[in-house]
Amino acid sequence: MSVSNWWMYHGDHAHSGLATGSNLNSRNVAGLKLLYDVPIPGPVLSVPAVVDGFVYVGLANSHDVQDSNGGTFLKIAVATGEVAATFEWYIDPVAGDTHGFMGMGCTPAIRDGKVYFSAFNGKLYCLNQTDLTPVWITDLRNADLVHNQPVSNTLGDPTDPPAAGWSSPVVANKMVYVGMGEGENPALFGFVYCLDADTGNVNWIYCTCQFEDGVPNQPNVLPPGTIQGELPAPFVLGPGDPVFRGCSVWSSIAFDSRLNRLYCATGNPVPDSTLPSKGFSNGVLSLDASSGAYCGFFQALPESSYRDTDVDVDFGGSPVLFTVDGRRLVAAGCKNGGLFVLDADTMELVRWRQLLPYYNDGSQIPSVDPHVVATDPRIDPDVPNAVSDETDQENYSGTYSTPAVNPTLGRLYIGIGGNNYHTQKAGIDYSTTPFLRALDWDTLEDAWAMDDSDPRLCIHAQPPMYRTPGESGLSSPAVVNDVVFCATSKIAVYAFHAYTGKMLWEDQLGIETGGMNGGYGYCLGPAVSGDYVVAGALVFGHRGGVLRIYGLPPAGA
Repeated sequence: MSVSNWWMYHGDHAHSGLATGSNLNSRNVAGLKLLYDVPIPGPVLSVPAVVDGFVYVGLANSHDVQDSNGGTFLKIAVATGEVAATFEWYIDPVAGDTHGFMGMGCTPAIRDGKVYFSAFNGKLYCLNQTDLTPVWITDLRNADLVHNQPVSNTLGDPTDPPAAGWSSPVVANKMVYVGMGEGENPALFGFVYCLDADTGNVNWIYCTCQFEDGVPNQPNVLPPGTIQGELPAPFVLGPGDPVFRGCSVWSSIAFDSRLNRLYCATGNPVPDSTLPSKGFSNGVLSLDASSGAYCGFFQALPESSYRDTDVDVDFGGSPVLFTVDGRRLVAAGCKNGGLFVLDADTMELVRWRQLLPYYNDGSQIPSVDPHVVATDPRIDPDVPNAVSDETDQENYSGTYSTPAVNPTLGRLYIGIGGNNYHTQKAGIDYSTTPFLRALDWDTLEDAWAMDDSDPRLCIHAQPPMYRTPGESGLSSPAVVNDVVFCATSKIAVYAFHAYTGKMLWEDQLGIETGGMNGGYGYCLGPAVSGDYVVAGALVFGHRGGVLRIYGLPPAGA
């Protein structure tokens, strides 16, 4: 496999977001041209993969499936924009994602001639890389004993959201690792699955909901309520169903070959609370990749929340691994706005910072992470700090982004801001909050020059920063040489100079769908492979989705 392949989520096992083998740089990136605007029958809710000259991407709510209730998976030649193969599947409307999405919303992993992805029907798919014909399909929502999968994660009211697959799979050790769960259903549990990459048979399962407070779970110990009938080896019943549920792994699991460890970012528990929260929630869980044995857990610090009243503070992005002075580190961002750097071996906290801005005297900015009382009917209301600090509410302004690493400069790049359809504050408080931060990895201080305003603003990234209301970095940046790409909720893709922050190139893919305080509209980040950049999005019109392939013009053109 070529070193320039973007073969899984964020490019590699470590989720570095670092593209290699490319000629793109700060001197020529302004010459990027739109090569193909590929007509696709639905929205893209993920970052595509690009392998050996082909784009691999899945769609949600595909119009090519009956009543748009399902997904279409596409293999597209990057040099011509032509579709080389497709795979489609139907999902019953009651079996889709809680947000009304059908199909899929993860980055596929392409390895050893196979394509792997999870879908909103709770299944993990393995397709033949050549023609996208199925090799195996394992159900991770309902028991699938043919594949040694005994769990039926289907408790609760049938009208509650079912367990769904948002997690992008990781392939290593001839195994596939993926998360599956649901954080909006009070009856369901979160799990990490390890499957044989060739057969789809389950090797081990780790429940991310803690059976006994303060005691790490053992692998293959399963909640009794999820099991019907006898258990196959090596699984055993736990002492009882955990009281606190949820704790889902929404994002892709990072793998470190040096330590043979997995790093799994987790979401909120059910019932939810402010930090500290119960169980393996709102943190990063480390497991042995061979056995699933517990290796450590870190939960976001209570003092890391922008407001003490922040709840539902999932880790929505993935952990990223990198090495500084021979020390292996893992970084992850939380929806409360905190970014944490941990020792990858011990899971001890090395350093952290709040990504959301404060006034220069250290006080909170009222328009950042506002909390609105339930009886307030206004859209984007002005709320004083005193009200926000007394009202438990989700932090919509923090980060869902996976950091990207620039080892040459010793920097991390991370997007800021949440979804753009909530009435409290769509996206971010754009006049004070950058949608992308560049951080020194030794200190987590801002690496791009900042001015002396109150609060301080990034100097050279204006424009596009601080210009468009609500524009947030709900995406994962990508680094190639001395350029960092970032997509936003505008819906736009930008290239910035990695050293200074100056914008070098941009393209707008579409507009939001409308509704409430903005509407749906996402580009969750570009993939970079060789001299190509590929990005997809959920947009208004255009059958709901767009997929664009960019490239440098031939020499002399």
